[in-house]
Amino acid sequence: MDYQNTAKLYHGDCLEFLQSIPSSSVDAVITDPPYSINTKSDGSGKLNPWADRVNAAFWYREWMSQARRILKPTGCLWSFLNWRSMVTFQKAADDIGWPIESLLIWDKTFPGVGSMKGLRACYEMVALWANDNFAIPDRGLMDIQRFKWATTKPTGHPAEKPVALIEWLIGICTKPGDVVVDLFAGSGTTAEACIKSGRNFIGSEIDPNWFSYAARRIDAAQAQLSLF
Repeated sequence: MDYQNTAKLYHGDCLEFLQSIPSSSVDAVITDPPYSINTKSDGSGKLNPWADRVNAAFWYREWMSQARRILKPTGCLWSFLNWRSMVTFQKAADDIGWPIESLLIWDKTFPGVGSMKGLRACYEMVALWANDNFAIPDRGLMDIQRFKWATTKPTGHPAEKPVALIEWLIGICTKPGDVVVDLFAGSGTTAEACIKSGRNFIGSEIDPNWFSYAARRIDAAQAQLSLF
């Protein structure tokens, strides 16, 4: 694949998409997969969900292994997660022998709705997996970062993340001209952040509605960039 000055989006399954990418060819994978929240085998919430979380780890393991394969020795994977999905990520990471290197706490500075039984959540997490030659140049960066966000998302996507946060992640692990991959492109936030920061983007999205939305967002971001 030619990644020179590109922003490419594919419609389809992420595992099929990943198989088309050569090994050791990209600089970073930044993605936000489904969290598999509250999955229960009987659908009623009465069974222990542990088996479902372990089963979900098999799928996590597959895409994480492929992400590791396509990354350069200097590359890294950033993936969003929350406290419910943490155990699934850890299981998958242990299975493939690629431990979580660091955990970023994203402080949204705005509380979510939450349950009446619990505290209102105002954070999410982003886990970092690093290949052997990866390093973060700025050794002063802390593992708690604030990027304001609210329950109402600009695109309407339920799991949308702020462009500024993705730009920050891109900025600390890549340089202009590098290639960034997003396996679960959603509304196209990572794509827009890459275009704005001068990185090449390649991604996939299986949902046809969000694929179309992300494609339009990419076109708009590229048109905006061309004005300058």
